[in-house]
Order: sequence, then C-alpha cells, then structure tokens
Amino acid sequence: MADWKGEAIRLRMEEGKTWSELVERYRDKFPGETLEQIRNHIRDAVRRSPEYKAARGDGAMPGERMESALSPQEALMKALAKGAALKALSVSLGVSERIVAAMIDEKQQAGHNIRETHGIWKIENDLIPSDNHYRDEWNGERTVRFGLMGDTQINSKYTQLTHLHRLYDIYEQEGIRNVYHTGDIDEGEQMRKGHQYECYNQGADDHAAEIVRVYPKRDGIRTKFITGNHDASLIRLAGVDIGRMIASKRDDMDYLGQDSAVIQLADNCTLELRHPGDGTAYALSYKTQKIIEAMSGGEKPNILAVGHYHKMEQLFYRNVHLFQTGCLQAQTPWMRGKGIAAALGGWIVEVCLDVDGGVERIQSEFFPFYKAIKDDWKNWR
Repeated sequence: MADWKGEAIRLRMEEGKTWSELVERYRDKFPGETLEQIRNHIRDAVRRSPEYKAARGDGAMPGERMESALSPQEALMKALAKGAALKALSVSLGVSERIVAAMIDEKQQAGHNIRETHGIWKIENDLIPSDNHYRDEWNGERTVRFGLMGDTQINSKYTQLTHLHRLYDIYEQEGIRNVYHTGDIDEGEQMRKGHQYECYNQGADDHAAEIVRVYPKRDGIRTKFITGNHDASLIRLAGVDIGRMIASKRDDMDYLGQDSAVIQLADNCTLELRHPGDGTAYALSYKTQKIIEAMSGGEKPNILAVGHYHKMEQLFYRNVHLFQTGCLQAQTPWMRGKGIAAALGGWIVEVCLDVDGGVERIQSEFFPFYKAIKDDWKNWR
C-alpha cells in the first residue's frame, strides 16, 4: 500500500491536487473506511513526508493546526483576504508558485476581484476603472439589428422574469442575434438600510447561481452586458465581480465590463452602453442630455444606450442617437416613495448603414409590458 504515498505527495505538491481529488484517486486502497478516514490517512502521509516538510521550511506550516480542515482553495482565499506574496502562498499551501498562480487565475476567471500590488496578492473591494472597447465583425452588411434592454435586477422580489423571457421570445421571433444589456443584471445587496428584505436570495454565490439559472437562453442569441451600481455592491461586500461569475457559467453571455463599454458595430458606427451611478431627475431627458453634453466631439458614439434610470426614451441630440433602455423590475417600495416610475420593456434597433459603415438612419421599436406581475420571482422557483 505504501507505493501510493510518493505519487500522492507529487500530485499534491507539484500539481496542486485537492485532498478530495486524492481521496477519489486512492479510495480503493482503503476498503471499508469512510471518506473522512481516507482523507486523514492521505493528509497525514503527505504532511509527514520529508519533501512536504522541506517545502514548508521548518515542518510546521503557520496556522496549520488551526486550518488543517481547510482545502487548498479555501486556504488560498483565506490568505488572499488578508494579502500575501506568491512565495508565501506557495509555502503555506505546500505547492509550487506556478500552481499558486494558476489557482489565483482560476479564481479571477470565476469572478473574484484579486489584484497584485507591489508583489502582494489580495482580494480587493473595488474595481479599477477601465476603458472597455470591443469590435464586432462587420462583413459589409448594410443593416444591423440588435436588442437593447437593462436593469433586470434579478434576485429582487420585484424582478419581472416572465416579461424578461417574453422579451427574449420576441427577440428570437424577430431574428435578433445580439442583445445588449445596460447593467444591473442583479439586484445586489445592502444598497440601503433594509434593502435585504427586498431580495429573495442572499450572498454573491446564490445571486450569481440564480442569474445563471433563470436568465433567458435562446439558440443563436448572445447577451452582451455591462454591470451597474447594484452589481458593484457585491464587489464592495464580497470582493467578487458578478459579471465574471455569470459569464464563466454561461457560454451565451459575454461580460463587457463595469459601468460602460463601447462596441464598434461597423467601420464608422459605434454603440456605447452606459450605466450611470447618480439619481434620476424630474425631467425624462435631463440626465441623458447632460451625459451627451459632457462628451467631447471626437468621442461621441453614434448610438448611446443608457440604463440605471428605469426609463424609456429615444432622443437625437448632438448627432447621438440616444436610448434609455427601460427595465425589467416592477416599481419597488423605495421607488414609489421617491416618485420614480418603472418603464417595463426593451427595444429592437435597426441601423441602416452606408457603404463605409456609417449611420444613414435608425429605426426602433419599444416592446412595453404594461402590468407588473406580483411576486413573479415565485413563478420561477
């Protein structure tokens, strides 16, 4: 039976195998024993080996007795919550620095907001603003059609999942292949005092899992989305970017970044998605006019899609075709108290292009939902 030990030590130290993976690999070596007993046998054999002790330096990993029940992934996240250098993580986990780097990359791809600053890796509770620019493949076609919508606020007790799915049915029937979402795909948490009572799920993992589960999936349709201020609450609270979490689990959903993204639809046609962070105004177009006025001449998009305000609007101003994208969340008690209405629905936009890929004209249609469905989230449990 002893021949498995050397292999287990190598798999643990060089390949970063978890204890659970080693248990599955060697469980037939321990007939009649429980998984926990097998785990203890393997863990003791690995940790008592000279190779493992040498990798740890003095044979006693700091905090090992207290954290012996943690998996490597759990131990990594606990260390990253405080911050640590790559070499220190390698020693404490008993694996190579290459394996630690791979583990960190895996966590980043899964949505954890981990950054390296002056050699220290740490879970951060903010995102560094970035310019998010993308280019769609344009084959010279003279008409480009797409969906525009936003503020689904999934995990809110006021989200309108039935209407959301109906909107995607319309997109499918109309041959739409790309749907652009202007942020607040999630309701987030602790946006204000008592906000938790408006959510039917708690915690970043449950929020992300719910969106992955209930967000519409239609053959041939890709959803390209940014995140907004509600989504960003989970970065502040848990150090996770829910946009990355969702995109890592849904191959039909592309995460374009936080707050804004610019997409080059054709050679001379750009679409900007924007999710502001301020409050609404007394006049429907006031905020969006100010956004356009703040843009310099060479940076204005041809089409600007704005979420956050839960309003429906189309406006042509300073040569920008503006759309407020509506929402898929019923009016909440907080919105009612502030006198904020909710425009339920989404758009189909058709852009007619010239031979150089510039905008000749735009046609659009808004698909409204006139009546909110009470407790609609319960219909999707």
